[in-house]
Amino acid sequence: MTDKTAFSVDIDINPAPGFKPLPDWVAFDLCKPYPVPGGNLLLHNTRNGKRAMVQPEVYASLVSCNTFQTLETHVGRLIQKQPAMQAQRDDVRGVLQQMLGGGIMRSAKEIVGALGSGPKTAPAAVEKPVVAILTWERPQALDRLLTSVVANCETAALHSLYVIDDSRSTDNIDKNRALVQKHAADFDSPLVYFGKTEQQRYIGQLADLLPKHEDAIRFLIDHQLWTDQWTSGLARNLAVFLSCGRRLVMLDDDVVCDVYTPANAKPNITISDAAREADFFANKQEWAPLHQPLNPDPISRHMQCLGLSLSGAIDVLGNQHLKQASLENTTSLQASELLADSPVLITECGSLGCPGTESNTWLPTMAEASLKRMLASPKRTTQALTTRKVWSGRKNPHFSPRSNMSQITGIDNRQPLPPYLPIARGEDRLFGLMLDFVFPTSVCLDYPWAVPHLPIPEREWDSKHQNFTPKPDFPMFFIDKVLEHRSVCQSVHPADRMAVLATMFRDLARAPNDVLINMQRDKSLADGSDMLNHLDDLLASAGSAPVEWQNYLRNGISQLNKGLEALSRDHFPVKGSVAELEDGELIDFWRGTWAGFADALDAWPEIRQAASKLIETWTPS
Repeated sequence: MTDKTAFSVDIDINPAPGFKPLPDWVAFDLCKPYPVPGGNLLLHNTRNGKRAMVQPEVYASLVSCNTFQTLETHVGRLIQKQPAMQAQRDDVRGVLQQMLGGGIMRSAKEIVGALGSGPKTAPAAVEKPVVAILTWERPQALDRLLTSVVANCETAALHSLYVIDDSRSTDNIDKNRALVQKHAADFDSPLVYFGKTEQQRYIGQLADLLPKHEDAIRFLIDHQLWTDQWTSGLARNLAVFLSCGRRLVMLDDDVVCDVYTPANAKPNITISDAAREADFFANKQEWAPLHQPLNPDPISRHMQCLGLSLSGAIDVLGNQHLKQASLENTTSLQASELLADSPVLITECGSLGCPGTESNTWLPTMAEASLKRMLASPKRTTQALTTRKVWSGRKNPHFSPRSNMSQITGIDNRQPLPPYLPIARGEDRLFGLMLDFVFPTSVCLDYPWAVPHLPIPEREWDSKHQNFTPKPDFPMFFIDKVLEHRSVCQSVHPADRMAVLATMFRDLARAPNDVLINMQRDKSLADGSDMLNHLDDLLASAGSAPVEWQNYLRNGISQLNKGLEALSRDHFPVKGSVAELEDGELIDFWRGTWAGFADALDAWPEIRQAASKLIETWTPS
């Protein structure tokens, strides 16, 4: 579209006098362009087979309409990009209407109708979930959590609770075991301590059932292979092993089982890949009014929709709360994978307190509404930059295509889910991407309530946490490779898609050093330049924003400029996870890790079957 080019297709558009635009929320559908003689493009909708001939300028404009918005919103945005077309508003609107009528654009109305009236699935009435509490060197936090579970949760409704101890300190291990023994009598279902001794006994029995896959089993859950690594993924694998065939709720040990609802929460359902919102507090007392005195049981709340179909979950949440506007900012591609029987395999909830990040450099990338709310108040801006009293979550029941991170997470482990990578940070994000890979039509439900996340001792932000300098973070590029490979597999069967995942990891394990180094360099430069441009845009529009925020942005821009210059030099340092290794030794370590994970993924169907069999007879002592 240019200033001198009319906005038109191959047919005339003559809006009738007094025409009122359709109230539909619409998006450009999944169309491929094919050049034809004369310079036009033949658009073919790969979803419904519809076709239309358009000018290249029209196609470029349609591409920018790929998320669901009202027709008038699309028209306004197109004219904002091309102000000279203000006089052609009726023509622009007419073309979009024609594209909608011709099946080139898609209406949210049909999607909402299909999702709201689909078949319902209900969980077995007598089924009880397994609860896994993951603890690491924090007896005081574990004691607080167990006390809150007894106080707020219906423990008789649980199949069993496992305290999976990832501690290395002998003193903390002894304290954690004693705490479980102390609290066990207060629970109406078995509370089981699962420490190193119990883990080794379990591994031995599982290996006896499946000797040909003993190496894969130990790769996934044996601490003795990973004594110097961060193994939260290994602890999560143990939770998955111990709950095969049931729904699972995993809790971090530094949460409190209590429920808080954010201010201005709404029942309207939303569906998109949009980031969570955030708000900031000076202290715990400020969020006290958000506490919900009735039904403060977060475990039972997770069970409301976990394992249902998308249509069934919408029925539980209220069909009247699903509207066309629910799809705002959802892309046509994402909408194409929303089916009435899409399984809700993951449920998450928000958090109050520490956001669980190493730094506060996530602040510039939070949801636009949250950023505006923060900058409207100098007090909130100061709190965001100095305290870790943060609400992070949703104000509506929210469905997304993949999970992110939650201090309390529900998992439908009746389905053949993938295992976690046992080591390194970012295991939650990698698991969410792999789950989306294996079950591409599945959804994650983020509930509009939060639980306190309060590490002991309390933490605050300081200047060292405002570190935007790109880290030598080899090999974190591989996490994004899962998303990039998502469309490679055409099969819809989870086992086939798991096999493709295994092939991807095995391929990484066989890649030459220079290829892996360049992949890491490219990711570091791409992430750094994206953030630099984002900070620059924020600073340019900061206007009357608090000086503290503007200085924060300037500091980030300075760090990123220096960091990108260093990354661009001929020698790229290969450092990251594991910190003690670098260059060839670090690359070799990750080659072996990827190869081992590929073998574990290949063996996973049989390992799951054996784990399901063992859990029927296994006892902790």
